[in-house]
Amino acid sequence: MSARLQQKKDLLEQKTDTLMLKRTLILAAVFGLIADSSVFAADPTPSPSPAKGAATEAASPSPSPAKTRRRARVEARRTGRQQRREGRQEARTTRREARKGKPEASPSPEASPEAKPSPTPKE
Repeated sequence: MSARLQQKKDLLEQKTDTLMLKRTLILAAVFGLIADSSVFAADPTPSPSPAKGAATEAASPSPSPAKTRRRARVEARRTGRQQRREGRQEARTTRREARKGKPEASPSPEASPEAKPSPTPKE
């Protein structure tokens, strides 16, 4: 009797192993199908990206007045910075040339002997 019980037990273990293997394979197949489905797959024909500065459908045709004002302020700030930067650079080179004693350096008007004060308008 015990041999028969042992045989049934072995058969049952083989069945459970087979069932587990079947379930694993079915689950793998389902996951594979889900991954290949159109919901999770990337778009096979992506649309070309718009050129830089090109208007897209989502962009408004003209910027709002607030954005225009802000853009104007930003541009004014940039140009002012650039002008100040150029002025400082020019002053630096002038001072550098004056220190070296080069004739190209433009001395300040107070330093030259022939500098005359500008006439004041008489009322």
